[in-house]
Amino acid sequence: MQHIPSRQIQYSQELRVASNGVRTMDYVAGVYWFQQTIKGHPITEYGADGAYWLLGPPPAIPSNLLDGYRTEGHTKFTGNSYAVFGELAWHITDRLTISPGLRYTAEEKDGAFDSVVSGGLATTDATLIARKLSILRPQSYAAHVSDGSTSGRISASYRLTDRILAYTSYARGYKSGGINMSGLPLNPANLPALSTAVVKPETDTTIEAGLKTQFFDNRLPLNADDFLTTIHDFQANVVDTGPGALRGYLANVDKVRVKGVELDSNFVINENFSGHLSSTWTDGKYVSYKDAPCPLELIATTTTVCDLSGRPLSGLPSWVLSVGGEYAHRANIAALEGEAYIHAEAYARTKIYGDPSDSKFTVIDGYTIVNLSVGFRQEGPWEAFVWVKNLFDVNYIQNVTVQAGNSGLVVGTPSDPRTVGVTLRARF
Repeated sequence: MQHIPSRQIQYSQELRVASNGVRTMDYVAGVYWFQQTIKGHPITEYGADGAYWLLGPPPAIPSNLLDGYRTEGHTKFTGNSYAVFGELAWHITDRLTISPGLRYTAEEKDGAFDSVVSGGLATTDATLIARKLSILRPQSYAAHVSDGSTSGRISASYRLTDRILAYTSYARGYKSGGINMSGLPLNPANLPALSTAVVKPETDTTIEAGLKTQFFDNRLPLNADDFLTTIHDFQANVVDTGPGALRGYLANVDKVRVKGVELDSNFVINENFSGHLSSTWTDGKYVSYKDAPCPLELIATTTTVCDLSGRPLSGLPSWVLSVGGEYAHRANIAALEGEAYIHAEAYARTKIYGDPSDSKFTVIDGYTIVNLSVGFRQEGPWEAFVWVKNLFDVNYIQNVTVQAGNSGLVVGTPSDPRTVGVTLRARF
């Protein structure tokens, strides 16, 4: 059983100044402030089968060793972020525009975590006590993060013809460091690894080039984009894979690279039929990930870390396809003038690894789902339609994650079944 009630309060404010209209030099500049406070009360408790699945069968491990064993914690996180930014659009000619932009962000973050354990089998056996503490251990720590970063981009676009626009850009982004606020993994001495309390900032660079086109009197737009992104200190949710470990936390991957091609179009065949099509091919890899959590199938009693360099990036399908269309026709229903329509769309993707460890037990197979809706739009505020999600009742897994080191526990979220509903909508 896990229960994590929390309360969050946040404030933000942005002020901008921008040019009006189209000039030789357009601009936008501003300042931004964000403040956040989060207080949490995480509670985790294990039941009668916890020891069997997490530590081993009896008689070596009493079956009730973890029955009622729980941890109760208190967390407090505060963060302040300040930024100043500006961007120019320099229209060098009617066809050529260059746009540079910069942003500077300063952040301060503080976090405190405290937890106690109780329950389970009452014992004075030092070995059994150590086994209980390998699952849940009292922890208390505080951490501070102070970041200052400059990010920005420069892009150029050139109108080759009235209906073909070419563009390219280079961008450098920054994701601030953070603090793990759900407890820390344990080190070889079975103590909280304080070095994992703070997550390093993430930096990325992206090179992009593409075309935006219009054909057949603007009824067939077709856009293509090619990109290459390199990320240093990529932030990923991982699970400690030490024996008996039960701790998920945010950590850094040394270097990740993602490249791909995107195509998309929103087309109009005639006044009755329109549609959309998009497709993406992506290749993502861990370029350098030498101190990675091990896949379940490679974990042994002395295993600590594995080298996943060169392996596929988790959560990233090689191919994604989305296609849909709508047919609409003028109609009168109950003296209401409007249009009746039928809309269908399909989404497909290839298999992915559901966990950063790239374990074969976390592979999510590819799937295709189809949604359908039939309805009526009034020439006014009203619209009513019947919809079906997952029309063919496809069974698939939405996500999976390794929950407990070498216990073999993998948790997944199943797909939603075929769902039918009716929506009545009004706009005023």
